Amino acid sequence: MKIVVIIPAQDFNQYHYSGDLAPFGDTTLLQWKIAQCKEFIDNTNIYISSSSQTIKKIALKENVNFHETKKNMPYMEKVLNTVKDINSEFILWANSMSPFIGSNIYEKMWSKLLESGKSSIISVEKRKEYVFYKKSKLNFSNDFVSRKDIEPIYIITNGIFIINKNEIIKTNSMVGSEPLLYETDYFESIEIKDVHDHNIASDLISIYFKRNLCV
Repeated sequence: MKIVVIIPAQDFNQYHYSGDLAPFGDTTLLQWKIAQCKEFIDNTNIYISSSSQTIKKIALKENVNFHETKKNMPYMEKVLNTVKDINSEFILWANSMSPFIGSNIYEKMWSKLLESGKSSIISVEKRKEYVFYKKSKLNFSNDFVSRKDIEPIYIITNGIFIINKNEIIKTNSMVGSEPLLYETDYFESIEIKDVHDHNIASDLISIYFKRNLCV
């Protein structure tokens, strides 16, 4: 089954004033993510989806494909516009803002999805916390139980989605109708949502390399 990687990218977003071009170590978040994806798949199957001409130059420099989108399009419209133009049965959607999800996770998730025969798998963080939803207790009662015994919740990390292309178009979603959940640990689930997160993630780069050496 054919799979391609798509990395959405912009030179400005709500998370950082430099967007996916924010510095990370001695490179940028985007180029860091491209390097991770190259460890998983051949260059010819990596696509950068963006409306930025600056990012287009980076894609060419990195010898990967570039898919141009229009500025100010709604996010899901950009997704559909991109995947419809790419010939592949499965899409791996990789976000630069999750820098600690690398090729080892991609490989494990892809293998798990193939073994299952399902159409989608997403990265999540498992949390055992007391949760209210719309002012009602979601996973606990008045009789508190230990956190180790509480019903867990699963939070989408936005780090990686692997999904059948037709499922994206059918459901108008990157999640799909019945996704498999792949649990990532706290470190892997770190997502850059603002400049503060970016600073913290930058300080943790050495841990990423140490963990990878132990795999």
